[in-house]
Amino acid sequence: MAVSLGTASVAGFAAAASADPPSPAHGVAPGAANAGGINYVFYTATDGTVQIKSLATGKYLSAGGHLISAPSPIVTGVGTGGVATFIIFGQGTDNQLYYTTCTATSTTIGPCSGAWTSLGGTLTSKPGALDVNSTTYSVYVRGANGAVWGRNHTSSGWGGWFSTGGALLSGTGPSAAYRAGRYVLVTGINKALYIQEVGVTGFTAAGGLTSSGPALVNTTNALVGYVRGTNNALWYHEFLSTTPGWHSLGGSLTTGTGASASGATPYAYVLGTDSQVWQRTDLTSGSWSKVTP
Repeated sequence: MAVSLGTASVAGFAAAASADPPSPAHGVAPGAANAGGINYVFYTATDGTVQIKSLATGKYLSAGGHLISAPSPIVTGVGTGGVATFIIFGQGTDNQLYYTTCTATSTTIGPCSGAWTSLGGTLTSKPGALDVNSTTYSVYVRGANGAVWGRNHTSSGWGGWFSTGGALLSGTGPSAAYRAGRYVLVTGINKALYIQEVGVTGFTAAGGLTSSGPALVNTTNALVGYVRGTNNALWYHEFLSTTPGWHSLGGSLTTGTGASASGATPYAYVLGTDSQVWQRTDLTSGSWSKVTP
């Protein structure tokens, strides 16, 4: 993977309010995050910009940018006045890794920083990111050699690129979540799922079969993985729990998945056959609902 420590802003990556947001890009999975009990959906639009929707207020905001795959947002904390800070990672048109920041409250959404900053690298898929606390977070990508590469951020700033290995299926990227350790879930070249605790274990087979990128989210009960099955339905797996294994939640997906969680409740987000974002709530008694436009 090519390494770049540049932090210059990229022209044309401006954020703006979006009264009439563009539609989700066909075939590109959405991202999601939960802040203060409120779910937010992030999607790459038909014009390459990242659009954000608060599911509490229905308000949209454009974070600008020009991505060629799915966005990966994290929440670095909810501060004074209930202001949540999001960091959004994405693959730019030059295949480098970029990020920007946006804020939201329970009643408002925005502003965004107005600029996207490069973290370098050579991406071949969407990134996957996780947050530990307000200054400690990580982002992972599929590199040019098909392996997982990552960068860590601490209070001292960004560290360099490092590889955690693996051989990911072309067109799929890693997903990541924190649960007393950094976990990465990936689709292997054999279309099976593999999970790794970064820096602790190698990749371990997790069963399942898919040709799309998975999602991984931490709840108070378990580390939950979501994936689009070979029958295009949504499937889930509760890792680090007493009842592991893949279980179907139905639906008809056209992309991989995004996910968020509020306490013990996980939420999955997918593009349906109408190329709009749909949400699946809970794992047992939940239901499907369309969240865009």
